[in-house]
Amino acid sequence: MNTRLYLSSALTLILSAPALPAISLDEAIALAQAQNRKVRISAEHIGQRESELAAQKTRRYPVSNVMATAGVGVTKAEVTFPRGAFGVYDTVGPIPGDDLKLGIPRRLTGFSYSQVALPLTQQVRIGAAIGNAADDLAIAKLNRTRTEQEVTAQVRQLYFALLSADAAQKAAEANLALAREVERLAGQGVDAGTTLAADRGEASARRQRAEVAVSGVEAERANLREQFNLLLGRPLEEPADALLPAEPVVAFDAAEVRARAVAERPEIESAHLRMHQAELAVRAKKWEQVPDVSLVFQHFGFLNTGNLAPTNYAVAGLQVNWEPWDWGRKKKEARALEYQVKAARIAREETADAVRAQAGQALRAFEQSRKEVAAAEAAVAAARESVRVNRERYEQQAALLRALLEAQTSFEAAQEQQVRAMSARGTAWANLQLAMGQ
Repeated sequence: MNTRLYLSSALTLILSAPALPAISLDEAIALAQAQNRKVRISAEHIGQRESELAAQKTRRYPVSNVMATAGVGVTKAEVTFPRGAFGVYDTVGPIPGDDLKLGIPRRLTGFSYSQVALPLTQQVRIGAAIGNAADDLAIAKLNRTRTEQEVTAQVRQLYFALLSADAAQKAAEANLALAREVERLAGQGVDAGTTLAADRGEASARRQRAEVAVSGVEAERANLREQFNLLLGRPLEEPADALLPAEPVVAFDAAEVRARAVAERPEIESAHLRMHQAELAVRAKKWEQVPDVSLVFQHFGFLNTGNLAPTNYAVAGLQVNWEPWDWGRKKKEARALEYQVKAARIAREETADAVRAQAGQALRAFEQSRKEVAAAEAAVAAARESVRVNRERYEQQAALLRALLEAQTSFEAAQEQQVRAMSARGTAWANLQLAMGQ
């Protein structure tokens, strides 16, 4: 193998363009947002909360209740009117003249009860329940947003991991080509008597390790591809797409990153809504001390009861339900909920500070990863040049094979470090975007 040809192959380690058709990072994110199962589940939760809110709103309207009973009386219902119960008259005498028993005969009888009640004082508690359900809906939407952000971060991480795996595969193949070339040169040197047989054995062992490394990188890329397909909601066996190279870029300072995080992260708004729910719970509990007053219409109907009960009876008016003495239970329950409000307020402040801290940490981690990539690229360039120089010196018999083997080791280690640094930079960038709520 010509030295310049080898170096040209090594230069394509990271920057070589993939063959089309390809999928960009934005396309992968859009596909995950449409098909990812976690995102779809969070959307179902929103539908659930919407139905619950609609159900709570119906409690403001009149409540109807109908009950009917039909059957044969087990016990005999009788009423006795004693003689003269309705008076004694000179011309007629006592009414009734004798004790009179009236009752419901043992036959099929029944009665019905129906009521329509419009809650009045309960409207405050109903409003609190509606507000709580509305907050639940808002929290569900924020949870979906957070799920979308987390899925997007995972897509970014896996996308850059796959790009790093592609780079690792190219690096492994370049190392294998170099190992085969060194093994060939070692064989020539042993035949010419300029190289020790032990060095040729080491070169052969390195070639075998390089072949194993290529196989391992291929297996790792297959694992990443399955995770990628799972995240995008595609079949696991979906053919591998070519990935368009993407360069993570951030042009924000620490203050701007924190400001964007506070403005965009849904956790802060969720904490505020939970505090509002606690406040609504306190309000509703305090109103339990007020009597429940409803505007009602009630109707009673009787079937086959003879003259003992009227066939129909209806009444309209106000209905009051009140527990006048509860031994202070409602006040104690309200006081307990007030502690919950205080805890929720503290939790909101803690969430905001935690979001700022995470954003700052993520920015510092990304800046550090960029420095590590730059250092790794410089190390690869230096190691590549060392391989070129030592190979030329070996071919000119100005150096031993041992020096070339050592240069080969340094080059392999530099390439491995470069791949790890690229993967770490992609992960750090994805984490930074997530910390900013993007």
